[in-house]
Amino acid sequence: MEKINLGIIGTGGRSTAYADQCISGMRENVCIKAMADINTEKLKGYSLKYFPDNDGPNLYGDFKEMLDKEDIDAVIICTPDWTHKSIAIYSLERGMHVLLEKPIATTIEDSIEIYRESLKRNKVFKLGFVLRYTPFYRKIKQLVADGELGKIITVEAKETLGYIHAGSFFRRWHCFKKNNGGFLNAKCSHDMDILNWIIDAKPSYVSAFGSRTYFNERQGAAMNCKDCDFINSCRYAYKAKEYEGIHSQFQASEGTCVFNSEKDIVDHEVVIIEYENNITASFTVSMLSAEANRTMTIFGTEATLAADFSKGTIDIKYILPKNEMTLKIDSTEAGHGGGDQNILVDFIDLIRRNDTGSASNDGKAGMMSSLIALAAEKCLENRETINLSYVVMNE
Repeated sequence: MEKINLGIIGTGGRSTAYADQCISGMRENVCIKAMADINTEKLKGYSLKYFPDNDGPNLYGDFKEMLDKEDIDAVIICTPDWTHKSIAIYSLERGMHVLLEKPIATTIEDSIEIYRESLKRNKVFKLGFVLRYTPFYRKIKQLVADGELGKIITVEAKETLGYIHAGSFFRRWHCFKKNNGGFLNAKCSHDMDILNWIIDAKPSYVSAFGSRTYFNERQGAAMNCKDCDFINSCRYAYKAKEYEGIHSQFQASEGTCVFNSEKDIVDHEVVIIEYENNITASFTVSMLSAEANRTMTIFGTEATLAADFSKGTIDIKYILPKNEMTLKIDSTEAGHGGGDQNILVDFIDLIRRNDTGSASNDGKAGMMSSLIALAAEKCLENRETINLSYVVMNE
């Protein structure tokens, strides 16, 4: 079987997840032929980590040079959110199959433009919505599609962040809306997509409420943990040993005070959505929680489903007859409960089959996810409800 030659653009935390899968699980099918990152020192370290025997890919400080010079079939784009438009469109123009990390873009206009560009090219175009590829959410999708709950009436979903993860957002580029379109778009475009995917209808109206209530200026705290009198009492204090291993994935600037750092994103938000089939949905995200988790409750005409991602449980309680069922789904697998591996396998499989219909489905999904998140950001600013029907799409 001929190998698929891949190029990776961006060497942050998300690209390492894909590189792990390519090298450990797909060595016979995939070759990482080239990588690009404007931080050349980081790029070299990344290459040495994954290719210690000096048989690694060619390295570039400019993604355009990589795409123009290298004989590659597809690219995985894992760069900061505000760069997605230029890199994705250039890659599509150069004839690449594309796996673009979420969110699709940071503005409504750019999201639409990338979607429309993906429709012009006879290439696989996939968004990094890895939650779709977990056995957990696929089971929920199947139960709803099979009519197990009857007709869906309303859905409640939540995401809560652990304190290390939450604090990291105020220590890196994600802390400014200009870089990501807002916290909901940056972090929860996954969740907006899952709602759209399970409800399977076009969102019509959105409203949102939220603010930054906790992560505000702290009197007496220094700008850096090493200079701060609260270093031994603050749970967000940067201490190198505690940030090794799993905590390093968040790529936060060492020691920046999460309270006194400059920022303009929220730390909690509630979004309300009405779909064209009159199904309603609400989504809550909070950076203040004792547990990192995702949960979902779906209310149907025949049953109610309650899903807990961290526990891997899906509970269904039927209205009549009054019985219930509990399903246990393994959601502990590394990489978003197995989603990182499964989405990459699907991406490669689509390329081999030349199944380019995904460009329409995934591009539209990415656009609709960010459409909700970015509209919600405007709702926060203006305290309004937004009609989403003004967006004209090429179906």
